[in-house]
Amino acid sequence: MPAEQEASKKVSIEEIARALGVSKTTVSRALSGKGRISQATRVRVQEYLTNAGAAPAVRTTPQVHTTHNLTMVIPSHFVHLDLPFLRKSMGGICTTAAQRGYDLLLCYAEGADTRQLERQLSHHKMDGVILSRTLQDDPCIELLRQFRVPFVAIGRTEDPSIPQVDNDQVSASQEMTRLLLQLGLRRIALLAGSPLYYVNRDRAKGYMDAMAQWGIQPDPGLIHTGIETDVQRIDALEAVLERRPDCILCGDDRLAFDVSLELQARQIRVPDQMRVASLYDSELTAGLNPGISAVQFDAEALGGAACRMLLDLMAGKESSRQVVMGHQVILRDSTKMTPGR
Repeated sequence: MPAEQEASKKVSIEEIARALGVSKTTVSRALSGKGRISQATRVRVQEYLTNAGAAPAVRTTPQVHTTHNLTMVIPSHFVHLDLPFLRKSMGGICTTAAQRGYDLLLCYAEGADTRQLERQLSHHKMDGVILSRTLQDDPCIELLRQFRVPFVAIGRTEDPSIPQVDNDQVSASQEMTRLLLQLGLRRIALLAGSPLYYVNRDRAKGYMDAMAQWGIQPDPGLIHTGIETDVQRIDALEAVLERRPDCILCGDDRLAFDVSLELQARQIRVPDQMRVASLYDSELTAGLNPGISAVQFDAEALGGAACRMLLDLMAGKESSRQVVMGHQVILRDSTKMTPGR
């Protein structure tokens, strides 16, 4: 094969990872020179490319032409669930993008599966990316840095160099928990999703901080995190019901909705026999009977702010790289005081 043809051969990060038996994140870090990675692994990756006579299929210089497209990365299970937060934040992004002459593409990613994002990046489909959720050790971030594409995260990250727009989830969770304590509730159960997502970690921290401020040591049997499936939800609910809580605090609206329906099926009356609250409000929680007390965020405004930050970043404008937006706690009938309690 001619040398010039051999040199033009491209291999994806996924191919390299599969050949070497390592993760795509490891390969990305080895190529970028960033992140914790051993020198031996860097050498293995470079030797593989040399022996294959190939180069990684990544962008090594900034993109010259513009596509007038932005990509929003969302969890792949969005296609199976109605998630009001993502839908509303997407609406805010679309509106803001359109005002500046951009269209929005969607990209599914779940855990370490970033194939669709890598494909869009390899084919230069977009000028910038918005991550809809922040994940600990997110492989999407490593990939975006490798391709040198501007991006903004909706949610908190521990890396201050990443442009991010978020609500103060810790303070919001603290406020909700404190209000429940002021109602005289003490055995407050917490059901929440995977702590790999910063939003779930922050909401759990706010709950623990508020309990500590009131001098209350929560019963460990009342705290269940990492709930991602229907089976896990039912198991967690059964476990906390055995501990006789006086309130169930749910990490998000979908969990609160499902828990409320499950309590109804078990003929446990809300709020007479059990109180329920949520750390995120949507039509799912507000539309139940009784309506669920919840923390209200403006997801559409959050999406719009993230899009403006990204567009300003792409235009080289000076702007804040960390924006924190407000919240409001809405008390509804699900935590109402009832006679005899």
